[in-house]
Amino acid sequence: PRALRARFTGAMEDDAALAREVREGRELEKRVLDALRQDGTFDALRRRLVEEASAKQELRGAVASALANSATVARIDPARKPTEKELVDALREEEVAVDEDREVRVKLEDTVMEAFSKELWDLMTDEQEGLGRELYEAVYAARTRVK
Repeated sequence: PRALRARFTGAMEDDAALAREVREGRELEKRVLDALRQDGTFDALRRRLVEEASAKQELRGAVASALANSATVARIDPARKPTEKELVDALREEEVAVDEDREVRVKLEDTVMEAFSKELWDLMTDEQEGLGRELYEAVYAARTRVK
């Protein structure tokens, strides 16, 4: 029993050390993010990410295709053009696919946002060049400053 208790106590101490390490890591992540927000880096990189993703021809083509195939756009009455807000709201609600078996409805907004999210992810995670590299370096520098 004593050996078992010693093993159990050791495991608890290991768990406590791991929990402390995870907590400290999360706190560091929060401080890094706060530092990036405070010095304007976060907003600048976010703005550039959106600009670069929006400029990608592949993404522009996906959006153009979605709009060209849109039932909402096809139903627009030239005599009574909707306001921009009305059109955007209708496009957001338009369903482009329904899978009755799985009870899944896919909206036009979801397909466009998925393409945009993929492009943003690709830009952010390329640590070799471009914005992904700048993001990596900014986080590294901020982490060094706040440690």
